[in-house]
Amino acid sequence: MSWIIEAEFIPEMAQQENQVNRDKLCCSICLDLLKDPVTIPCGHSYCMKCVKSYWDEEDQKETHSCPQCRQTFTPRPALVRNTVIADLVEETKKTGLQAAKADLCHAEHEDVSCDFCTETKLKAVKSCLQCLVSYCEQHLQPHYEVAALKKHKLVDPSQKLQEIMCPRHNEVMKIFCRTDQQCICYLCSMDEHKGHDTVSTAAEMSEKQRELKEREMDIERKIKEKEKSLKVLQQEISELRRRKAELEQVSHTEDPTQFLHNYTLLSRLSEAPDSASINIHPESYTEDVAAAVSETREKLQDNVEWTITAVEETQGNVSLSETEPKTRAEFLKYKCEITFNPNTAHQRVVLGPGLKAKYSHTQTIRRYDHADRFTDWPQVLSRESFTGPCYWEVEWSGDDVFIALAYKNISRSGRESLFGNNNSSWALECFSGGYEFREDNSSTFIKGPQSSRIGVFLNHFNHYTYLSFYSISESTRTMTLLRRVQIQYWYSTNDTIPLLVGLGVYGGSAEICELLC
Repeated sequence: MSWIIEAEFIPEMAQQENQVNRDKLCCSICLDLLKDPVTIPCGHSYCMKCVKSYWDEEDQKETHSCPQCRQTFTPRPALVRNTVIADLVEETKKTGLQAAKADLCHAEHEDVSCDFCTETKLKAVKSCLQCLVSYCEQHLQPHYEVAALKKHKLVDPSQKLQEIMCPRHNEVMKIFCRTDQQCICYLCSMDEHKGHDTVSTAAEMSEKQRELKEREMDIERKIKEKEKSLKVLQQEISELRRRKAELEQVSHTEDPTQFLHNYTLLSRLSEAPDSASINIHPESYTEDVAAAVSETREKLQDNVEWTITAVEETQGNVSLSETEPKTRAEFLKYKCEITFNPNTAHQRVVLGPGLKAKYSHTQTIRRYDHADRFTDWPQVLSRESFTGPCYWEVEWSGDDVFIALAYKNISRSGRESLFGNNNSSWALECFSGGYEFREDNSSTFIKGPQSSRIGVFLNHFNHYTYLSFYSISESTRTMTLLRRVQIQYWYSTNDTIPLLVGLGVYGGSAEICELLC
């Protein structure tokens, strides 16, 4: 029995070790195995092409920096190929290929099988539109290595390759007839479709994709308009309820004199206006006030400490005022170092340089499968886990960004893997119309000053762990509390469950800021 356990355990350890070695030999710029590896003076290694491109962008500066540790060098260091690391990369490639061969899957009834396998049919991983053949991982390798085959178009395995063949001439249909709105082959274009309006299928696809993109953007615009209207309606309802509560408070006043005094003050609210007459944020008034406030603060607060304002307190009656930092300088004492874990990044998330993550509408990053990778939402998690107290800031831009904290066991696929759509994560959604706080598959709209920089503070108080989000204004030198929420109950520091920092870039970009004390 012990021999059987050992025989099963050793390959698993070897596979894990190979994965660890592969991660260590990846370039932190392109996130792939190092190509022509070079080691710079600080000790970090990169692909020669990647670090050259990175430094080319810094050529206007007097110094050049390391993308990871940010150590600076003057002048620009000369780059020499590291032959030791190059040999290790080649060995890792061979080991990975051997492990891949050992893990090849047999094709089941519903799978697409490899057309090249002669005896036991293995499961196909790609189909080639030029060869009209499906390949397993082993027989696909020439398409990645042979120059002529690299130009072939590979797609997900398909059992319908014959559908792209002309049933009459048995040729690939690469032409689209706009007159008859159908795909044809080149022989058809010289026969029954002669003189018709024809283009290549690739050109027609590009045109149709452009039309679909326009329709998608139009639908997205309508969605945001509806969401904005809904949020304004919610604010109006909240305002009416506040006024109703004031009236009820006056009506329950027992002293006649006090009642009449309060009634006089609230007489203008004796009849609540309807929804259409309420204007919570008159645009011109808000702009005038904002401009005046900004001008005054710029004059008076050039050398004044940052102020911290609360617009919303957490639910419950626990006060954190005595333990929370009072100035931004105090927050910075708890700053933490954060790096991305590329194994968690979705295929549409572009990472780096630095600590920036952005969504790509056109580019899919080719990354190997990993159990920690998000498959359905453009999200990424940090390498490090935190228990607090700790503080960090995020600079965001675009249409829709999530700033989140999550447990390591958060789901990586399905609707429940979205930050805030489960009981394993908490997120502040930032968009042009404001903010929403998301937790346990519910959301709450937050009123607060719009800012492109958000501060996040993880803190402990009275056996609870709290998560706070702040809007940070550089112009007015203020930090405004947007939301504070209790996320854990603990008995001692050892019982606190570590949390990972997360970013979701669903229509924009976000960057973990470098904080200087």
